[in-house]
Amino acid sequence: MKNLFFLIYSIAFTVMIACNSQPKDAKEVADSINQVKDTSTTAVDMITVRDNEAEFATDAADASLVEINLANLAISKTGNQLIKNYANMMLKDHGAANEELTALAKSKNITLPETMSEPHQKNRNELNEKSGADFDKKYAALIEEDHVKMLAFMEHEARKGTDPDLKAYANKMIPVINAHLNAIRKIKNSLK
Repeated sequence: MKNLFFLIYSIAFTVMIACNSQPKDAKEVADSINQVKDTSTTAVDMITVRDNEAEFATDAADASLVEINLANLAISKTGNQLIKNYANMMLKDHGAANEELTALAKSKNITLPETMSEPHQKNRNELNEKSGADFDKKYAALIEEDHVKMLAFMEHEARKGTDPDLKAYANKMIPVINAHLNAIRKIKNSLK
């Protein structure tokens, strides 16, 4: 009887906590799962990298998901051939980067987000409201901002990372991101 009471109490407490908590976005959920894995004592559940390395992986995955999602939106909305060509390059390059990162994360038992984080989703929704030249300018500005941030955390991982595989991934991505950044800046300047 005590066990039944404890089970009911545990379920009620869990439901109460779940109902009162704010929903987390996909990146926050992945980071939380990785933190739990980081403290696990069983080999099957244990993450094989430091918590900050797992966070780098979730940040990189979130960034790729953003680029892929915004590229798909750009292809469907823009009439500007430069933007379309750029968006196709984003699909190709970030799609490949995301596949590589997914395989790497799996080998290290890192959970990655499956959808964009909430701030990026908000930006996407705002971008979706734009059309024509306004859309193109907003897309270019968002992509430039995202690539500046992405370049910074890739360079940080390349310099300070402790996992050799994630470090190699970051080093591989730096020239790709630099090329994307230079290309979007040229396009952005042509839109003025």
